[in-house]
Amino acid sequence: MKTVFPSASRRIAALLLLLVLLLPLVSPFAVPGVERAEATVPARLAGSPDEELITESEIYLFLLDQLLKCKTEIDVASYGLDEEQIGQVFAMLFYSEAELFFIDGRYSFTRYSGSTVVRTIRPVYPDNVAEIPAMLAEFHELADAIVAKVDPSFSEWEKVAFVHDYVALHYDYDHRAYIEEEKDNAIYDAYGMLKNGIGVCQAYSLLTRYLLRKLGVECECVSSADLNHEWNVVKIDGHWYHMDVTWDDRDDKGFYGQVSHEFFLSSDAHFYNGISEDRNHRGAWESPVTTDNYKYDGVFETVSTPFIFASDGIYAIDDGSLVTYDPGTGRFEELFSLGLQWHAFGGVWQGTFAGLWYLNGNLYWNGENAVYSYVPGSGATSGTQVDRYIGFTDSIFGMRAEADDRTVTFTLALMHDPNSGTVKEEVRSKGGYTVTWVIAGERYQTLCLRGEVPHYDGSLELPSNLFDYAFLSWDHTPRAATGDATYTAQFRMERNEETLAGKTLREQYRLIRAAILLLDCSDTGYAGASDQVAELNDLAAAYAESVGAVNAAFSRVLFGAD
Repeated sequence: MKTVFPSASRRIAALLLLLVLLLPLVSPFAVPGVERAEATVPARLAGSPDEELITESEIYLFLLDQLLKCKTEIDVASYGLDEEQIGQVFAMLFYSEAELFFIDGRYSFTRYSGSTVVRTIRPVYPDNVAEIPAMLAEFHELADAIVAKVDPSFSEWEKVAFVHDYVALHYDYDHRAYIEEEKDNAIYDAYGMLKNGIGVCQAYSLLTRYLLRKLGVECECVSSADLNHEWNVVKIDGHWYHMDVTWDDRDDKGFYGQVSHEFFLSSDAHFYNGISEDRNHRGAWESPVTTDNYKYDGVFETVSTPFIFASDGIYAIDDGSLVTYDPGTGRFEELFSLGLQWHAFGGVWQGTFAGLWYLNGNLYWNGENAVYSYVPGSGATSGTQVDRYIGFTDSIFGMRAEADDRTVTFTLALMHDPNSGTVKEEVRSKGGYTVTWVIAGERYQTLCLRGEVPHYDGSLELPSNLFDYAFLSWDHTPRAATGDATYTAQFRMERNEETLAGKTLREQYRLIRAAILLLDCSDTGYAGASDQVAELNDLAAAYAESVGAVNAAFSRVLFGAD
């Protein structure tokens, strides 16, 4: 595991010193205590918001490659850098690259005689250096599993929102960092966070940066010695924004299924001033970029749950209402108010402590003493109550949910009040009904709790060759679940002339024969399938005759056959 400085403030101070010396074109926010960094470094190291970032520079990428290969001696003579400059780049790698969890920043070096230019550097690797390839493989496997959850067609905003919410929802802050006798065991690296589920702000920012860059989104780490803290800046549609996943993590406070967006995509000014006197980033920081676009300032501050990427849109709970969000237009649409209240200290909170989950095509959230569900796209104007908690002193202030093939399990976070700090968990498993969807001859299954209206979540997987298939309806209307059920999709088939365009006669014939085999009139649910089979048979016969004639012609030419 990565060796770290004994205190977070010393780590961040070291990084800030690095940035002051390394980044001649750093663009900090102009607020009291934040000054522009000035330094002179070789041009190949210099980066700017308008050009190449330091983390994209030649020497940086070269050293990253060599360190990942655990090279014991690295030749850097061609870069013409002195000891101080090499140290700056080396430290930058340590504080930016999640994959370098195994280094601690130490190294020795050699110089040319009579010169300040460093010739080679010899990194110090841990004693278990032979295990590093296996550890890296495990790191990549864990990280790639998260990346695989992201639809490649997502926009930059969608990728950023997904990663922000996923990290905040699935990982907790390592509070050992503030316990004197345990702080040396706190996790500061992304590998440790992936394996153990906890980490400090540096681990949050390193993991976030790695995941987003894997998804093709530009992301960097930012630190503040004043705040003893680290976060990210991300680039969306050509503009940079601050994003603090650590401070937006509510789940580890007992508010299961909830994610704050108070510090999600902010400009310098908005990030610095924050949302209140006790929720801001009022301290000096250094950043490799300027974040001066105000497009998202304050837009997401009242979104208290992760954004849910359902098949028909993006859902969330915003200010006590179930909403959809369109990142293309930047607009929220309120579906309905949840009408939820939490009572404590003689007062009432409105819709503040609802966790939100998406399972089997259903959204689930908790109220003060009940669990509700909603089918996305159903047009319903309220949720369906699927479970109720009867408590005399405690209320539900958060909820986690998971499902297997027959059961949905809710883990309720019970507290006397949201400030109590004491969380009791109650696990409630609800048996469900298997709903079978027959689509193009294939069978798919989802789970539905009693009273829920079954909903197929996913694109219809249709054969694609000679015909386009337009979904018409299910063979009967899905109704509130009272037992296992089966629904069969009905389609209209339309000729796709482009399918045969440019194909040889033989290829056309094969496509037609394949289309016939796909049409099983007894079970597919295709409207008018028998007529289509007859048409295909006629076409196949005609093409077979044509193919036969062509084959005969070739035979005569090649072999002189009759």
